[in-house]
Amino acid sequence: MRFSLILFFLFLTCFIAKAGYAPPINDEILNAINISNTSAFCSEDAAYNNLEATSSPYPASLGWSAVGKDVWFKFTASKYDVNISVSGKVNASSSNSLIAPLVALYSYDPISKNVGEMIGSSSSSNNVTSYYKGGLTLGEIYYIRVSASNDNTGTFKLCLDNYFPTIKPGQDCGTISLLCTKETFTQLNVTGPGSNRNETAGTCLGTETNSAWYMFTASKSGDFTFVITPTVTTNDIDWVFYDLGVGGNCSNVNSSNAIRCASGSGVTCTPTYYKTGLSLTETDLSEASGCVPGQNGFVKYVDLIAGHTYALLIDNFSSGNNGFTLEFGGTADLAGPTANIKVDKLNPCTDNQAYVFESNSTNYASLKWSFGEGASIASATTEGPFTITYSTPGEKVVVLEAKATNGCNVVTTQTFIVAKTPEKPNITASKVNLCIDDVLKLSTDFVNLATYHWSGPNGFTSTLQNPVIPITGPENIGTYKLFVQVGDCISLKNAIDVVSVVAKPEAIFAIQTNNKCESNQSFSFINNSKNYTKLTWNFGPDVKTTSTLANDSRALTFNSAGLKTITLTVETNNGCSSTISQDLLVELKPDKPTITVNQPAFCLNDIIKLSVAEQDNVTYLWTGPDNFTATTSAVEIPVNNLNKGGTYKLTLKSGSCESEPATLVIPPIAKIPVAGFYTEPTFDIKFSAPVPMIFTNTSLYADYYQWDFGDGYTSSAANATHIYESEGTFKITLTAFSKNGCSTSVTKGNLVIKQSASVFAPNAFSPNGDGVNDEFVIGITNLKKYRIQIYNRYGDQVFFATSIFDNWKGTFKNNDLPTGVYYYVILGTNLKNDSVRYSGSVTLLR
Repeated sequence: MRFSLILFFLFLTCFIAKAGYAPPINDEILNAINISNTSAFCSEDAAYNNLEATSSPYPASLGWSAVGKDVWFKFTASKYDVNISVSGKVNASSSNSLIAPLVALYSYDPISKNVGEMIGSSSSSNNVTSYYKGGLTLGEIYYIRVSASNDNTGTFKLCLDNYFPTIKPGQDCGTISLLCTKETFTQLNVTGPGSNRNETAGTCLGTETNSAWYMFTASKSGDFTFVITPTVTTNDIDWVFYDLGVGGNCSNVNSSNAIRCASGSGVTCTPTYYKTGLSLTETDLSEASGCVPGQNGFVKYVDLIAGHTYALLIDNFSSGNNGFTLEFGGTADLAGPTANIKVDKLNPCTDNQAYVFESNSTNYASLKWSFGEGASIASATTEGPFTITYSTPGEKVVVLEAKATNGCNVVTTQTFIVAKTPEKPNITASKVNLCIDDVLKLSTDFVNLATYHWSGPNGFTSTLQNPVIPITGPENIGTYKLFVQVGDCISLKNAIDVVSVVAKPEAIFAIQTNNKCESNQSFSFINNSKNYTKLTWNFGPDVKTTSTLANDSRALTFNSAGLKTITLTVETNNGCSSTISQDLLVELKPDKPTITVNQPAFCLNDIIKLSVAEQDNVTYLWTGPDNFTATTSAVEIPVNNLNKGGTYKLTLKSGSCESEPATLVIPPIAKIPVAGFYTEPTFDIKFSAPVPMIFTNTSLYADYYQWDFGDGYTSSAANATHIYESEGTFKITLTAFSKNGCSTSVTKGNLVIKQSASVFAPNAFSPNGDGVNDEFVIGITNLKKYRIQIYNRYGDQVFFATSIFDNWKGTFKNNDLPTGVYYYVILGTNLKNDSVRYSGSVTLLR
């Protein structure tokens, strides 16, 4: 099916494109790229792209969801069938980037602006889309439209093959296929013996298995050979060749005119063989089935007789539908037509140029010409001559088809370029004064369909538009010329001169350090450069002093230490240059540091803090007792054992330069004192002033002490005696100090002192929980030893205590005792060490 669309053209004055980019040259159908080689043509990967392409004004092709970013190609049909494929990103390493390509085929009339889509078959897999169309019109120009789904853009590879469809063989002689030329062809899908499998009866073949029949007439006598190669090399190919005489046909096919036959099974023999046919070197006329000694698949050639008709039956004995390739040789020829074009050019390369075409074809019954795009005569059917002019420049394809009375036809084409003499090309060179190992880049403007002819010194030639020439020496000096050729039209030559080629300068220098690490340190930069006439040093901004040495060398000092970058550039008179840079670490000997410490002496659990002033471009190395090391300007050392005392040393390093070491001695680490004491008498007494107290010191690891008696008085004695003169409740604190300044304190209390002495015991109490007189409280003072025993009226002991502050609550074994009279006895020793005794009774009320 084919349909036509009447299209409108909007000629745009600008293209809508991203800044800095332009659409491809073949963005519109009028600028379609011509594919002149239509026989198994394939471009390089990523040869084409639709990057920045715009959408054509034509509707989407059948099967396309949208127009997309389409580009155009064209070709002239010289055969009936065409296969087109577009390969996008087929794998991760592919240089093609297009995803989901689309392909369609059109015819186009540039006069009427009519476009018609050719309905073919299309398939896609793995970003490769293939398109097939048969029944093309010879000589017609067809337009290939390439786009992609989802407005995708990218690079792609284009393949095109314009070909005659494979001959379809008959399986019986009555449906025989006609051969018109000795052109090699491949036959596929050979299967079945046809309706009569016994047409080969009486020959070496016997019956047919999977057969193909061919017939031709010899137009020229001579020797004739052919080679049959199975597409699957394990297949057993057999064949019979018949001479049917003048005007012969299938009714003449029988064993008597079978002049050659081969049915050997070479694929099962030793040695094996799979090719078979007629050979100029063989003498046998037939080969029997099986593995007969001496058989190799080939028999003697045939001397064809002009005017005789011949038939060839090829049988694939093996199973399946595999095919074969058939190649012809020898001096004999087949009675098909020939198609040849004679062309003469009139006033070539001018505004008045024309082309004269004439047929030199033979054995034909009819001719058909197609003179290509823009021809003043579109087509013709006679020999000619025809004088043709073209309305448009560019590549043209003239097609001539010759047909014979027996149905054979052949096609030939003539491809040429219609052009005027190109303008004299402009030439530019990257440089005309060069150095050895430079690259000379020559360039010229692009000319459509042009070939470029460069020539120059040292045998240089190139057909690239912009060639690149490695410069090897003075042999590259001279004149470089270019002329441009479009078809047969040649421009005037232009030329450019390379003036000079010199040895490339080489920047080389060495660095020598003088008085390393000392205050008068300097550096010598020794120049060892070659092939230069001018030299430039760059030492950076931190130079303090500089002086010139022999051979353009320099001596320098710097203001500060650190990493410096030194650059040397050397040049020649013709502008060649070489640059080299080296990094230099300026290393000055750091001053001896002064170590500061947070305190003069330390105890366990302190932190030693050592530090020095921080400096740029130096490193720090501390060492000290207990395997101490550190690399910062300030360190903190937890005093977690007694081994932290001793000498700490610090060395500063700048590069490979080291300062004199600084040291600091930490005195021996002191243990933390443990403060402790006891009193005589103890605190569990009710005192009345004055009260003399003896304080006995039990502290450990201390060197001196401080007592605080709680009444405003202190003492620094190791053991102290103090008399409390006033009433009150007092806490006593002892602080124990070490010589390193470490200390701990301990506090004891409460020491209760009354103003005057008393001997008091109440005669009744009521433990009812009302907060009033709930306990039996003894008020006797100044007893440093005390014991009370309480009995019921039966003489049973119900309470006992040795502390005067331990009061009776009216209970026995945590059980409340009943109301009644109870008896007590108090025994003790006063502060004068006299024994005392008190007794009495107390009434317990509930």
